[in-house]
Amino acid sequence: MGRYDLSEEAAATDSELGSMIQKLGGLSDDDISQLLPKRADRDELNRLIQAVNQATSENQKKAILAERLATVSTIVKNVALKLI
Repeated sequence: MGRYDLSEEAAATDSELGSMIQKLGGLSDDDISQLLPKRADRDELNRLIQAVNQATSENQKKAILAERLATVSTIVKNVALKLI
């Protein structure tokens, strides 16, 4: 099997997820309330933000964000993706 250089793809993914992490972490409670008027949706997004913020390394943050975006509700995912 040959070796493949995926460094460019890895850097692009790191950049994309890193940007999203920064944007999610910078939202205030008022910002979240305006974007998500339903309390259940706000709570879901807050859990996502807390999980990302509790990670100890950037790689952990990226992994948590990628994993959780696959399981959050459509409305929360749409808001999170608009922040990118």
